[in-house]
Amino acid sequence: MFPDLEHVQGDRYTDLSGLEKLVEDGRKFDAVIDTFTYVPGTVTDAMKILLPAMSQYVIISTTSVYASNNEVGMDETAPLAEISDERAAQVTTHREVTPDVYGAMKAHVERAAEDLFPGKVCVIRPGLIVGERDTTGRYSYWPIRASEGGTMIGPGSGDDYVQYIDVRDLGDFTIHCIEQRHMGAYNGVSPQGERTSRDMVESAVRVAKKKLGVDTKIEWVDGDFLQEQGVFPWQHMPVWVPNDADGYRGMGQMSTAKSIKAGLKTRPIDDTSWNALNYYIERAKEMEAERGAEFAQEWRARIRGGLAAEREQEVLGLWEEQKSDG
Repeated sequence: MFPDLEHVQGDRYTDLSGLEKLVEDGRKFDAVIDTFTYVPGTVTDAMKILLPAMSQYVIISTTSVYASNNEVGMDETAPLAEISDERAAQVTTHREVTPDVYGAMKAHVERAAEDLFPGKVCVIRPGLIVGERDTTGRYSYWPIRASEGGTMIGPGSGDDYVQYIDVRDLGDFTIHCIEQRHMGAYNGVSPQGERTSRDMVESAVRVAKKKLGVDTKIEWVDGDFLQEQGVFPWQHMPVWVPNDADGYRGMGQMSTAKSIKAGLKTRPIDDTSWNALNYYIERAKEMEAERGAEFAQEWRARIRGGLAAEREQEVLGLWEEQKSDG
């Protein structure tokens, strides 16, 4: 990617000589953007080399740093997840960052960076990053599923709040924070209470109709029924978590007031839906040309994510039976 840019090769764990040479050569940097922020040592080792040559350090962190998802309107001052220094010291690579310590380790990184470069660190905390080049099989499930037509499950009532960030908006905000010399922490997600699961799913359906001419119907299925069928929030119904779920009352309702005041902008929801779907369509074509039809099909299945098509229709059938039984 970015063939016109200068590339310096190295290894965050074993070889920082490329960074050392840049500093020795007298290079200066307005800002450094670090996306590899799992373990404090990998961040601070690079920072120590770059300190004489940089003016600002930008850490791409996560909203998972917060200790709880249960508070509506939670802002950047909310309590962070904690991990003991002893436990954190046992985590030496990103491969050792398990889900139970992920948020706490990110918070640990934030503190370590600020301690090393006080007042010169900007921390951006995105939630789920979506759009082009997203290969996680999470948010992309919705526009991809809508493009397949038929009847699709809409989870719950459709009234639960969701938050995520288009990768382009995150990139724009990151550069804006550098240009404006913003320091401190900023939540990088869509505005609090702006989008519901209904907005997200209906956007996917609109885009499939407008861009591909595909008609898809949404059947809103009770959340408790989905649970009974082994269809779980976030896992099978990505991005969605019921607001009445234990410990998740604030999900999708995190405050972004500080970030919006600082310049965060989020594009229309349909733009993001189409960007994710178009990447899936076009990249699959490239995969097929490069590596063959079988590989491309495996790639499509992985990127689609969410609930398997056959299982979705089984659940819809059972839901219809329940409704008929009254």
